[in-house]
Amino acid sequence: MSTLSPSSPYRLSSSRLFFPLACVEAAVMVPLSTWAYLNGAPPGLLGAGHGMEMLFGLAPMLIAGYLLGPQPPARLWGLTLLWGLGRWQRLFADAPFTLSGWDLLTGVLLTALLLPRLRHARKWRNRAGLGLVPWLCLTPLLVWWLPPPWPRLPAVITLAALLAYMGGRIIAPLAAAAWQQRGEVLRARVQPRLEGLLLIIFGLAWGSAWRYPVLTGLLLSALGALLLVRLWRWRPWSVPRPDLWLLGQGYGWLALGLSGMGIALINGDAITTPLHGITVGALGSLSCGVMARQAGPRHRGWVPPRRPITAVMMLLSTATVTRWSAATAPAWLLPAAALCWSLAYLTLLLLLLRGRPCPLNTENSL
Repeated sequence: MSTLSPSSPYRLSSSRLFFPLACVEAAVMVPLSTWAYLNGAPPGLLGAGHGMEMLFGLAPMLIAGYLLGPQPPARLWGLTLLWGLGRWQRLFADAPFTLSGWDLLTGVLLTALLLPRLRHARKWRNRAGLGLVPWLCLTPLLVWWLPPPWPRLPAVITLAALLAYMGGRIIAPLAAAAWQQRGEVLRARVQPRLEGLLLIIFGLAWGSAWRYPVLTGLLLSALGALLLVRLWRWRPWSVPRPDLWLLGQGYGWLALGLSGMGIALINGDAITTPLHGITVGALGSLSCGVMARQAGPRHRGWVPPRRPITAVMMLLSTATVTRWSAATAPAWLLPAAALCWSLAYLTLLLLLLRGRPCPLNTENSL
């Protein structure tokens, strides 16, 4: 049994700090964005401000909690302070396109902290996939450098590529372990050739998003189909694991969101409605699935408890369907979607704060 020596620096777990902050951010800012949409205030959360808050407010906390690992307290609290000041400035911004200088500093600091952990990748797929992390963190610099409107489509494609890569690396081993527990072998795990093809097409879609919407639409539609093929090979719904169902749901919404955006771009329509398949369905489900696994001891053989995970999964699915339908349905669906989203993250927050372990047992996990 190893112990820390007196000279060893004290370190805090990044996930124990940033994941609860991410839950609070998601549970509070989305209803405020809905209120802004219906009532016109606060202006910083209207339209583009809502999307920028998702990318520059929620995403950095999820990335930091998942990838930073144990860090000295000064680094974690410094990052938290910058991030919190950015949220404060967003709430009191005069216009939705206002970019917080604190978000710029948060992205730069987070990138600097992550680079030492990401430089050890050897295969090109790992380098490209992990390289999406600092690229997304530095998106505020891109927004600051370019004139308005902010490059929403390239930013969303970057987020979708990161979700596809990281989601695959999380789901594949969990699905393989679940199938192995049943005495069966899952042959299609990471699917490296398909993963490499996905990364290449994402890169082409990102490049074409600046000038060629129809080509981008075709590429996004192809990405949606390939993601569904990858998910079908994992078959997470065939094993009694609600945490896998939640992650698989997120991957499925990612595929549907990309396909919906692709069809919209091909037809010359706005991407706002199908975009929520990625920002609500995919980001919500995948992030909650990852954070839920931090609610107990980190060892093989532990899964999150069934009931709260099932509730989170149903709430996020309802939020996504309701938000997707809000454009052509009664106006009350919009606050209903925000309510379901907030309840999902509040449920997860209670699970994180309680942190009771649940042993891996097919009878107990159902």
